[in-house]
Amino acid sequence: MTDPYETWKAREIRRPHDVPGATPITWQLERETEHEARLMNNRLPADFPHPVERGTAADALAVIALRESIRRDMENGRAVRVREALELGATWSEVAAALDVAPDEARELLRAWAELQHQLYRRDVADGRERPLGLDDQEHAAVLALCELGDDGEAPAPAAEEPGPTVRPEAARYAEELRSNPGKASADGHTGWECSTGASLIVDAMTPGPGKLGTMHAAIYACPEHQAAAEEKITDAGYGPEARQAPPGHRWDPWPCGHVTAYRTAALAALTAVQAEAQR
Repeated sequence: MTDPYETWKAREIRRPHDVPGATPITWQLERETEHEARLMNNRLPADFPHPVERGTAADALAVIALRESIRRDMENGRAVRVREALELGATWSEVAAALDVAPDEARELLRAWAELQHQLYRRDVADGRERPLGLDDQEHAAVLALCELGDDGEAPAPAAEEPGPTVRPEAARYAEELRSNPGKASADGHTGWECSTGASLIVDAMTPGPGKLGTMHAAIYACPEHQAAAEEKITDAGYGPEARQAPPGHRWDPWPCGHVTAYRTAALAALTAVQAEAQR
């Protein structure tokens, strides 16, 4: 078999593409050093007393081509080493310092490399290559997850939830008036929990009706965080909870979370923990 190293040593280099892919950088540096040494000998005086091998145009071209090949290999290898450093525990701040760039610029370098490698993999798969190169879907996702790490290596904080709608003071006062002055057809109360968020949900307390529609006994106005509590309270009272989004106008100008509108005295007592006699 032909020795790959000896074949490389005998290879003529005039362009970067004359360097076969995956040629070790150490081999390229060794060749570059040999050609450069001959070129340096050209600076020796003509009457230099010792025999030396002087450089030629072929040596100069080889140095140019080898340095370009090495530069490309180093450039292409940056993202590979960035990925490796992160997987071994380095932080984005440390990686950025090693590259002498900002952390976001370092992230973009790795992200762009990952996209190209993912495209290479998918192209090889589409071409039916037995061992596709690049990053498969899982590897690609893992690299993108590295890009999402904080500068100090921490996982990104979850996005802050948008605050719920605010109850206007006049709406809150009106709800209080309804609770203190219940009507004949319906009565208003409160579940008892404290929540300053406006209600974007309506949880109905239902029982099966004689037809397809059930009978509504009461409704609890709730925010998403108190939906489960409203459903539990309705279930404990012996009704079936049915949650629905409040109408758009109501969501923009909401009732207080926990407000109860009841259509049966028993439902009011069960959902507000207020004795029915107190509401008669």
